[in-house]
Amino acid sequence: MDLPADGLLPGERLLWWGRPQRLALARFDWYQFLFGLLWGIATIVVPVARHAPLSFLAWVVGVGGLAFAWVPVGARLRARRGVAYLVTDRRIVLVDRFSGRTRTSVYLGTLPPPVARIRRDGSGTIDFGRFLRTPVAFSPASVSFLVTGLVAVPEAGRVRDLIAWAQAGQA
Repeated sequence: MDLPADGLLPGERLLWWGRPQRLALARFDWYQFLFGLLWGIATIVVPVARHAPLSFLAWVVGVGGLAFAWVPVGARLRARRGVAYLVTDRRIVLVDRFSGRTRTSVYLGTLPPPVARIRRDGSGTIDFGRFLRTPVAFSPASVSFLVTGLVAVPEAGRVRDLIAWAQAGQA
């Protein structure tokens, strides 16, 4: 993919860009997946194992709970597959790799300092603050995708340092 031209504002300087190296579940995704699994066991598996007939309402509650827990995880994984991260001297921008359009962006000045969890291969996840999984930015155009950090970033330590350097106003 070539660098999307419309991802940058006038006068903005690009410091780094890349894309997730693999489809990885973030910590919040694992919690949500586990909640859905427990919900499914409690509402569907246990009653069926006890040979108790399930009413239509019980099936709706069971399957609806699974969908409520697992569909957002799948949507975030699908959205991450087609995203490119741009780190500029002012913002972090998430760009659609296929269309080149900006999905969402957040100004560096509004974020807490970056914290990286680095894997052995050098890639990792960059969160803002103390590994909190709260949404950093939300845009109506990207309803299914909440920015919860930069996931599966190559050279995560270097990218974290670039973001911190830009936040300090040295960019």
